[in-house]
Amino acid sequence: MSLRSTILAMVLLVGSATLVFYLFQRQLASAPLALGTPPEVREQLEGSLAELKELAELDPSRKEELHRRFEERERMALRLRVLEHGRQDLVRRYQLILLGLIAASVAVAGIAWALRQGRQEGRLAKIQDALTDLGSGRTDLALEVRGRDTVGRIAAMIEATSRAIGRDRRRLAALKNLSAWQEAARRHAHEMRTPLTAARLEMTRLVDLLDGSGRPPEAPEPEQPTREPAALQAAQGALQELDRLGEFTHSFTSFARLPHPQRRRLDLGALAREFAATFGDAWPNLKLSVDASGNALIAAVDRDMLRQVWVNLCDNASQALGPRPGTLSFRLGRRGDLLEVDVADDGPGVDETVRGRLFEPYATTKAKGTGLGLAIAQRIAMEHGGELRYIGGSASGRGASFRLVLPVDGPASPPPSSSGAPPAP
Repeated sequence: MSLRSTILAMVLLVGSATLVFYLFQRQLASAPLALGTPPEVREQLEGSLAELKELAELDPSRKEELHRRFEERERMALRLRVLEHGRQDLVRRYQLILLGLIAASVAVAGIAWALRQGRQEGRLAKIQDALTDLGSGRTDLALEVRGRDTVGRIAAMIEATSRAIGRDRRRLAALKNLSAWQEAARRHAHEMRTPLTAARLEMTRLVDLLDGSGRPPEAPEPEQPTREPAALQAAQGALQELDRLGEFTHSFTSFARLPHPQRRRLDLGALAREFAATFGDAWPNLKLSVDASGNALIAAVDRDMLRQVWVNLCDNASQALGPRPGTLSFRLGRRGDLLEVDVADDGPGVDETVRGRLFEPYATTKAKGTGLGLAIAQRIAMEHGGELRYIGGSASGRGASFRLVLPVDGPASPPPSSSGAPPAP
Protein backbone atom coordinates (compact mmCIF):
# COMPACT_ATOMS: atom_id res chain seq x y z
CA MET A 1 0.00 0.00 0.00
CA SER A 2 1.29 3.48 -0.87
CA LEU A 3 2.03 6.18 1.71
CA ARG A 4 -0.90 8.23 0.50
CA SER A 5 -3.31 5.34 0.99
CA THR A 6 -1.86 4.62 4.43
CA ILE A 7 -2.33 8.24 5.57
CA LEU A 8 -5.87 8.32 4.19
CA ALA A 9 -6.76 5.13 6.04
CA MET A 10 -5.36 6.48 9.33
CA VAL A 11 -7.28 9.75 8.92
CA LEU A 12 -10.50 7.85 8.32
CA LEU A 13 -9.84 5.68 11.35
CA VAL A 14 -9.18 8.65 13.67
CA GLY A 15 -12.14 10.56 12.22
CA SER A 16 -14.47 7.65 12.87
CA ALA A 17 -13.25 7.37 16.46
CA THR A 18 -13.70 11.12 16.99
CA LEU A 19 -17.24 11.00 15.65
CA VAL A 20 -18.11 8.15 17.99
CA PHE A 21 -16.61 10.08 20.91
CA TYR A 22 -18.58 13.23 20.01
CA LEU A 23 -21.87 11.35 19.73
CA PHE A 24 -21.63 9.46 23.02
CA GLN A 25 -19.40 11.45 25.39
CA ARG A 26 -22.06 13.97 26.45
CA GLN A 27 -24.53 11.29 27.44
CA LEU A 28 -21.88 9.18 29.12
CA ALA A 29 -20.20 12.09 30.88
CA SER A 30 -23.44 13.57 32.28
CA ALA A 31 -24.54 10.26 33.81
CA PRO A 32 -22.54 10.40 37.12
CA LEU A 33 -23.27 14.14 37.56
CA ALA A 34 -26.98 13.51 37.16
CA LEU A 35 -26.74 10.85 39.85
CA GLY A 36 -24.89 13.21 42.26
CA THR A 37 -26.97 16.40 41.71
CA PRO A 38 -30.43 15.51 40.49
CA PRO A 39 -32.25 18.78 39.50
CA GLU A 40 -35.49 17.94 41.39
CA VAL A 41 -33.62 17.57 44.71
CA ARG A 42 -32.01 20.97 44.30
CA GLU A 43 -35.37 22.58 43.53
CA GLN A 44 -36.97 20.96 46.60
CA LEU A 45 -34.16 22.21 48.88
CA GLU A 46 -34.52 25.78 47.62
CA GLY A 47 -38.30 25.62 48.09
CA SER A 48 -37.88 24.20 51.62
CA LEU A 49 -35.55 27.04 52.66
CA ALA A 50 -38.06 29.62 51.52
CA GLU A 51 -40.87 27.90 53.41
CA LEU A 52 -38.81 27.74 56.63
CA LYS A 53 -38.20 31.50 56.47
CA GLU A 54 -41.90 32.17 56.08
CA LEU A 55 -42.81 29.82 58.98
CA ALA A 56 -40.25 31.51 61.30
CA GLU A 57 -41.85 34.87 60.62
CA LEU A 58 -45.40 33.53 61.16
CA ASP A 59 -44.69 31.39 64.30
CA PRO A 60 -41.98 32.95 66.53
CA SER A 61 -42.46 30.20 69.22
CA ARG A 62 -40.92 27.61 66.85
CA LYS A 63 -38.14 29.88 65.81
CA GLU A 64 -35.32 27.74 67.29
CA GLU A 65 -36.65 24.50 65.78
CA LEU A 66 -37.19 26.10 62.41
CA HIS A 67 -33.77 27.73 62.61
CA ARG A 68 -32.16 24.31 63.22
CA ARG A 69 -34.03 22.77 60.32
CA PHE A 70 -33.14 25.77 58.17
CA GLU A 71 -29.42 25.28 58.94
CA GLU A 72 -29.63 21.60 58.00
CA ARG A 73 -31.29 22.44 54.70
CA GLU A 74 -28.76 25.18 54.10
CA ARG A 75 -25.85 22.76 54.67
CA MET A 76 -27.41 20.37 52.16
CA ALA A 77 -27.85 23.20 49.69
CA LEU A 78 -24.22 24.20 50.25
CA ARG A 79 -23.07 20.68 49.40
CA LEU A 80 -25.17 20.77 46.26
CA ARG A 81 -23.66 24.11 45.29
CA VAL A 82 -20.19 22.61 45.81
CA LEU A 83 -21.13 19.76 43.49
CA GLU A 84 -22.53 22.26 41.03
CA HIS A 85 -19.31 24.21 41.22
CA GLY A 86 -17.26 21.04 40.45
CA ARG A 87 -19.54 20.00 37.63
CA GLN A 88 -17.23 21.09 34.82
CA ASP A 89 -14.23 19.51 36.49
CA LEU A 90 -16.06 16.18 36.83
CA VAL A 91 -17.24 16.31 33.24
CA ARG A 92 -13.74 17.15 32.01
CA ARG A 93 -12.17 14.29 33.97
CA TYR A 94 -14.73 11.79 32.78
CA GLN A 95 -14.26 12.97 29.23
CA LEU A 96 -10.50 12.52 29.60
CA ILE A 97 -11.06 8.94 30.76
CA LEU A 98 -13.30 8.23 27.79
CA LEU A 99 -10.88 9.95 25.44
CA GLY A 100 -8.00 7.89 26.84
CA LEU A 101 -9.92 4.66 26.32
CA ILE A 102 -10.80 5.61 22.76
CA ALA A 103 -7.24 6.73 22.06
CA ALA A 104 -5.87 3.45 23.42
CA SER A 105 -8.33 1.50 21.28
CA VAL A 106 -7.37 3.51 18.20
CA ALA A 107 -3.67 3.04 18.96
CA VAL A 108 -4.04 -0.73 19.37
CA ALA A 109 -6.10 -0.94 16.20
CA GLY A 110 -3.59 1.22 14.33
CA ILE A 111 -0.62 -0.87 15.48
CA ALA A 112 -2.39 -4.10 14.55
CA TRP A 113 -3.34 -2.66 11.18
CA ALA A 114 0.20 -1.41 10.55
CA LEU A 115 1.68 -4.82 11.45
CA ARG A 116 -0.78 -6.55 9.17
CA GLN A 117 -0.05 -4.11 6.37
CA GLY A 118 3.68 -4.66 6.80
CA ARG A 119 3.20 -8.41 6.57
CA GLN A 120 0.99 -7.99 3.53
CA GLU A 121 3.58 -5.72 1.91
CA GLY A 122 6.22 -8.42 2.42
CA ARG A 123 4.00 -11.11 0.94
CA LEU A 124 3.09 -8.91 -2.02
CA ALA A 125 6.77 -8.15 -2.59
CA LYS A 126 7.47 -11.89 -2.81
CA ILE A 127 4.64 -12.30 -5.29
CA GLN A 128 5.99 -9.40 -7.35
CA ASP A 129 9.46 -11.00 -7.38
CA ALA A 130 7.93 -14.32 -8.40
CA LEU A 131 6.05 -12.69 -11.27
CA THR A 132 9.27 -11.00 -12.38
CA ASP A 133 11.09 -14.35 -12.31
CA LEU A 134 8.23 -15.96 -14.20
CA GLY A 135 8.37 -13.23 -16.83
CA SER A 136 12.12 -13.67 -17.21
CA GLY A 137 11.73 -17.37 -17.97
CA ARG A 138 12.10 -19.11 -14.61
CA THR A 139 9.69 -21.94 -13.89
CA ASP A 140 8.83 -24.30 -11.04
CA LEU A 141 8.76 -21.41 -8.56
CA ALA A 142 8.30 -22.05 -4.83
CA LEU A 143 6.83 -19.05 -2.98
CA GLU A 144 7.11 -18.83 0.79
CA VAL A 145 3.63 -17.31 0.93
CA ARG A 146 0.92 -19.38 2.56
CA GLY A 147 -2.57 -18.68 3.77
CA ARG A 148 -6.21 -18.97 2.85
CA ASP A 149 -6.66 -15.28 2.16
CA THR A 150 -6.56 -13.66 -1.27
CA VAL A 151 -2.77 -13.21 -1.27
CA GLY A 152 -2.22 -16.86 -0.33
CA ARG A 153 -4.55 -18.04 -3.08
CA ILE A 154 -2.77 -15.82 -5.62
CA ALA A 155 0.59 -17.27 -4.56
CA ALA A 156 -0.74 -20.82 -4.97
CA MET A 157 -2.04 -19.98 -8.44
CA ILE A 158 1.34 -18.49 -9.43
CA GLU A 159 3.11 -21.66 -8.28
CA ALA A 160 0.68 -23.85 -10.22
CA THR A 161 1.06 -21.65 -13.30
CA SER A 162 4.86 -21.79 -13.12
CA ARG A 163 4.78 -25.58 -12.87
CA ALA A 164 2.43 -25.81 -15.84
CA ILE A 165 4.64 -23.47 -17.88
CA GLY A 166 7.69 -25.53 -16.95
CA ARG A 167 5.98 -28.74 -18.07
CA ASP A 168 4.85 -27.17 -21.33
CA ARG A 169 8.29 -25.70 -21.96
CA ARG A 170 10.03 -29.03 -21.40
CA ARG A 171 7.44 -30.76 -23.52
CA LEU A 172 7.85 -28.24 -26.34
CA ALA A 173 11.64 -28.57 -26.24
CA ALA A 174 11.35 -32.34 -26.35
CA LEU A 175 8.89 -32.13 -29.23
CA LYS A 176 11.21 -29.86 -31.19
CA ASN A 177 14.11 -32.21 -30.55
CA LEU A 178 12.08 -35.24 -31.59
CA SER A 179 10.77 -33.45 -34.67
CA ALA A 180 14.34 -32.68 -35.74
CA TRP A 181 15.32 -36.31 -35.22
CA GLN A 182 12.25 -37.46 -37.13
CA GLU A 183 13.13 -35.27 -40.09
CA ALA A 184 16.70 -36.59 -40.06
CA ALA A 185 15.42 -40.18 -39.85
CA ARG A 186 13.02 -39.57 -42.74
CA ARG A 187 15.82 -38.22 -44.96
CA HIS A 188 18.22 -41.02 -44.04
CA ALA A 189 15.59 -43.70 -44.62
CA HIS A 190 14.71 -42.18 -47.99
CA GLU A 191 18.35 -41.96 -49.06
CA MET A 192 19.15 -45.48 -47.85
CA ARG A 193 16.09 -47.33 -49.09
CA THR A 194 16.80 -47.37 -52.86
CA PRO A 195 20.53 -48.25 -52.82
CA LEU A 196 19.93 -50.73 -50.01
CA THR A 197 17.22 -52.50 -52.01
CA ALA A 198 19.45 -52.62 -55.09
CA ALA A 199 22.42 -53.91 -53.09
CA ARG A 200 20.30 -56.63 -51.53
CA LEU A 201 19.01 -57.79 -54.90
CA GLU A 202 22.53 -57.96 -56.31
CA MET A 203 23.83 -59.76 -53.24
CA THR A 204 20.97 -62.28 -53.48
CA ARG A 205 21.91 -62.96 -57.12
CA LEU A 206 25.54 -63.38 -56.10
CA VAL A 207 24.63 -65.91 -53.42
CA ASP A 208 22.49 -67.80 -55.91
CA LEU A 209 25.35 -67.86 -58.42
CA LEU A 210 27.86 -69.01 -55.84
CA ASP A 211 25.77 -71.91 -54.64
CA GLY A 212 24.67 -72.81 -58.19
CA SER A 213 20.98 -72.16 -57.68
CA GLY A 214 21.10 -69.09 -59.88
CA ARG A 215 22.16 -70.88 -63.16
CA PRO A 216 19.39 -70.92 -65.79
CA PRO A 217 18.09 -74.43 -66.65
CA GLU A 218 19.13 -74.18 -70.32
CA ALA A 219 22.67 -73.04 -69.48
CA PRO A 220 25.40 -75.68 -70.01
CA GLU A 221 27.04 -77.25 -66.99
CA PRO A 222 30.28 -75.35 -66.27
CA GLU A 223 33.51 -77.26 -66.66
CA GLN A 224 34.84 -75.97 -63.33
CA PRO A 225 32.63 -75.94 -60.23
CA THR A 226 31.63 -72.44 -59.15
CA ARG A 227 30.91 -73.33 -55.57
CA GLU A 228 33.40 -71.53 -53.36
CA PRO A 229 32.51 -72.08 -49.70
CA ALA A 230 34.44 -69.08 -48.40
CA ALA A 231 32.99 -66.71 -50.98
CA LEU A 232 29.51 -68.12 -50.46
CA GLN A 233 29.78 -67.70 -46.69
CA ALA A 234 30.99 -64.11 -47.09
CA ALA A 235 28.16 -63.30 -49.47
CA GLN A 236 25.58 -64.80 -47.14
CA GLY A 237 27.03 -62.80 -44.22
CA ALA A 238 26.84 -59.62 -46.28
CA LEU A 239 23.24 -60.45 -47.16
CA GLN A 240 22.39 -60.84 -43.46
CA GLU A 241 23.94 -57.45 -42.71
CA LEU A 242 21.91 -55.94 -45.53
CA ASP A 243 18.77 -57.45 -43.99
CA ARG A 244 19.75 -55.89 -40.66
CA LEU A 245 20.22 -52.53 -42.36
CA GLY A 246 16.78 -53.01 -43.84
CA GLU A 247 15.37 -53.46 -40.35
CA PHE A 248 17.10 -50.25 -39.25
CA THR A 249 15.65 -48.43 -42.25
CA HIS A 250 12.20 -49.74 -41.38
CA SER A 251 12.66 -48.49 -37.80
CA PHE A 252 13.71 -45.07 -39.13
CA THR A 253 10.61 -44.97 -41.31
CA SER A 254 8.33 -45.93 -38.41
CA PHE A 255 9.90 -43.26 -36.19
CA ALA A 256 9.68 -40.57 -38.88
CA ARG A 257 6.07 -41.29 -39.82
CA LEU A 258 4.24 -41.65 -36.51
CA PRO A 259 0.52 -41.18 -37.17
CA HIS A 260 -1.75 -38.74 -35.41
CA PRO A 261 -3.52 -40.57 -32.54
CA GLN A 262 -7.16 -41.48 -33.01
CA ARG A 263 -8.28 -41.08 -29.41
CA ARG A 264 -11.22 -42.77 -27.76
CA ARG A 265 -12.23 -42.79 -24.11
CA LEU A 266 -10.98 -46.09 -22.69
CA ASP A 267 -10.45 -47.65 -19.27
CA LEU A 268 -6.66 -47.93 -18.95
CA GLY A 269 -6.97 -50.58 -16.24
CA ALA A 270 -8.99 -52.85 -18.50
CA LEU A 271 -6.66 -52.07 -21.41
CA ALA A 272 -3.59 -53.01 -19.34
CA ARG A 273 -5.16 -56.29 -18.20
CA GLU A 274 -6.08 -57.09 -21.79
CA PHE A 275 -2.51 -56.29 -22.89
CA ALA A 276 -1.02 -58.60 -20.26
CA ALA A 277 -3.37 -61.42 -21.24
CA THR A 278 -2.81 -60.98 -24.98
CA PHE A 279 0.94 -60.32 -25.06
CA GLY A 280 1.97 -62.24 -21.95
CA ASP A 281 3.51 -65.06 -24.01
CA ALA A 282 5.36 -62.74 -26.40
CA TRP A 283 8.30 -62.49 -23.98
CA PRO A 284 9.06 -65.94 -22.55
CA ASN A 285 11.38 -64.55 -19.87
CA LEU A 286 8.87 -61.97 -18.60
CA LYS A 287 5.91 -62.42 -16.27
CA LEU A 288 3.47 -59.53 -16.60
CA SER A 289 1.28 -58.33 -13.70
CA VAL A 290 -1.26 -55.50 -13.48
CA ASP A 291 -2.36 -53.52 -10.42
CA ALA A 292 -5.26 -51.26 -11.39
CA SER A 293 -7.38 -51.29 -8.25
CA GLY A 294 -9.73 -48.44 -7.44
CA ASN A 295 -12.04 -46.40 -9.62
CA ALA A 296 -12.16 -46.63 -13.39
CA LEU A 297 -9.16 -44.93 -14.99
CA ILE A 298 -10.70 -43.33 -18.07
CA ALA A 299 -8.58 -41.42 -20.59
CA ALA A 300 -8.80 -40.45 -24.25
CA VAL A 301 -6.10 -42.57 -25.93
CA ASP A 302 -5.27 -44.32 -29.17
CA ARG A 303 -5.49 -48.00 -28.29
CA ASP A 304 -2.86 -49.22 -30.79
CA MET A 305 -0.37 -46.44 -30.07
CA LEU A 306 -0.63 -46.98 -26.31
CA ARG A 307 0.00 -50.67 -26.87
CA GLN A 308 3.09 -49.72 -28.89
CA VAL A 309 4.45 -47.81 -25.87
CA TRP A 310 3.98 -50.83 -23.63
CA VAL A 311 5.44 -53.19 -26.25
CA ASN A 312 8.58 -51.05 -26.48
CA LEU A 313 8.99 -51.02 -22.69
CA CYS A 314 8.49 -54.79 -22.51
CA ASP A 315 11.00 -55.31 -25.34
CA ASN A 316 13.61 -53.31 -23.45
CA ALA A 317 12.96 -55.19 -20.20
CA SER A 318 13.12 -58.58 -21.91
CA GLN A 319 16.36 -57.76 -23.72
CA ALA A 320 17.91 -56.37 -20.52
CA LEU A 321 17.10 -59.58 -18.63
CA GLY A 322 18.59 -61.82 -21.29
CA PRO A 323 18.02 -65.51 -20.55
CA ARG A 324 17.20 -64.84 -16.89
CA PRO A 325 13.46 -64.86 -16.02
CA GLY A 326 11.98 -61.75 -14.49
CA THR A 327 8.79 -59.81 -13.81
CA LEU A 328 7.33 -56.62 -15.21
CA SER A 329 4.52 -54.89 -13.32
CA PHE A 330 1.96 -52.31 -14.41
CA ARG A 331 0.68 -50.09 -11.60
CA LEU A 332 -2.06 -47.63 -12.56
CA GLY A 333 -3.42 -44.72 -10.52
CA ARG A 334 -4.75 -41.20 -10.67
CA ARG A 335 -3.28 -37.97 -9.28
CA GLY A 336 -5.52 -34.97 -9.77
CA ASP A 337 -6.27 -34.56 -13.47
CA LEU A 338 -3.50 -36.95 -14.49
CA LEU A 339 -3.42 -40.72 -14.92
CA GLU A 340 -0.14 -42.48 -14.13
CA VAL A 341 0.98 -45.87 -15.41
CA ASP A 342 4.16 -47.13 -13.73
CA VAL A 343 5.95 -49.89 -15.63
CA ALA A 344 8.73 -51.50 -13.55
CA ASP A 345 10.97 -54.53 -14.13
CA ASP A 346 13.52 -56.31 -11.96
CA GLY A 347 16.32 -56.38 -14.53
CA PRO A 348 19.84 -54.97 -14.26
CA GLY A 349 18.62 -51.37 -14.50
CA VAL A 350 19.69 -48.50 -16.73
CA ASP A 351 23.33 -47.60 -17.21
CA GLU A 352 24.12 -44.24 -15.60
CA THR A 353 25.92 -43.11 -18.76
CA VAL A 354 22.67 -43.03 -20.77
CA ARG A 355 20.11 -42.00 -18.13
CA GLY A 356 20.34 -38.35 -19.09
CA ARG A 357 19.55 -39.08 -22.76
CA LEU A 358 17.29 -42.11 -22.47
CA PHE A 359 14.59 -40.64 -24.70
CA GLU A 360 16.92 -39.31 -27.37
CA PRO A 361 16.87 -41.27 -30.62
CA TYR A 362 19.71 -43.76 -31.12
CA ALA A 363 20.68 -43.68 -27.42
CA THR A 364 21.23 -47.34 -26.54
CA THR A 365 23.68 -49.65 -24.80
CA LYS A 366 22.50 -52.78 -26.65
CA ALA A 367 24.76 -54.24 -29.31
CA LYS A 368 21.92 -54.68 -31.81
CA GLY A 369 19.55 -51.97 -30.63
CA THR A 370 18.39 -49.03 -32.75
CA GLY A 371 17.82 -46.71 -29.79
CA LEU A 372 14.41 -45.70 -31.16
CA GLY A 373 12.05 -47.64 -28.87
CA LEU A 374 11.93 -45.11 -26.02
CA ALA A 375 12.02 -42.17 -28.44
CA ILE A 376 8.95 -43.54 -30.22
CA ALA A 377 7.24 -44.20 -26.87
CA GLN A 378 7.98 -40.64 -25.70
CA ARG A 379 6.65 -39.18 -28.94
CA ILE A 380 3.43 -41.19 -28.61
CA ALA A 381 3.02 -40.01 -25.00
CA MET A 382 3.48 -36.38 -26.05
CA GLU A 383 1.01 -36.81 -28.91
CA HIS A 384 -1.50 -37.69 -26.18
CA GLY A 385 -0.65 -34.56 -24.16
CA GLY A 386 1.44 -36.48 -21.61
CA GLU A 387 4.99 -37.66 -21.19
CA LEU A 388 7.10 -40.71 -20.38
CA ARG A 389 9.55 -40.41 -17.46
CA TYR A 390 12.30 -42.56 -16.07
CA ILE A 391 11.73 -42.69 -12.30
CA GLY A 392 14.63 -44.95 -11.29
CA GLY A 393 14.97 -48.50 -10.07
CA SER A 394 14.44 -50.37 -6.82
CA ALA A 395 16.08 -49.56 -3.50
CA SER A 396 18.81 -52.10 -4.28
CA GLY A 397 19.67 -50.27 -7.47
CA ARG A 398 18.33 -52.96 -9.77
CA GLY A 399 15.47 -52.74 -12.21
CA ALA A 400 14.09 -49.87 -14.24
CA SER A 401 10.84 -47.99 -13.67
CA PHE A 402 9.10 -45.75 -16.17
CA ARG A 403 6.02 -43.61 -15.59
CA LEU A 404 3.59 -42.84 -18.38
CA VAL A 405 1.60 -39.70 -17.49
CA LEU A 406 -1.59 -38.96 -19.43
CA PRO A 407 -4.28 -36.27 -18.96
CA VAL A 408 -7.70 -37.55 -18.00
CA ASP A 409 -9.49 -35.82 -20.86
CA GLY A 410 -6.66 -35.68 -23.39
CA PRO A 411 -4.71 -32.58 -24.49
CA ALA A 412 -6.57 -29.37 -25.21
CA SER A 413 -4.50 -28.84 -28.37
CA PRO A 414 -2.41 -31.75 -29.62
CA PRO A 415 1.17 -31.03 -30.67
CA PRO A 416 2.08 -30.93 -34.34
CA SER A 417 2.58 -34.43 -35.65
CA SER A 418 4.06 -35.91 -38.76
CA SER A 419 1.36 -37.57 -40.77
CA GLY A 420 1.91 -40.83 -42.49
CA ALA A 421 1.49 -44.53 -42.21
CA PRO A 422 1.28 -46.10 -38.77
CA PRO A 423 4.28 -47.89 -37.38
CA ALA A 424 4.52 -51.57 -37.86
CA PRO A 425 3.35 -53.64 -34.89
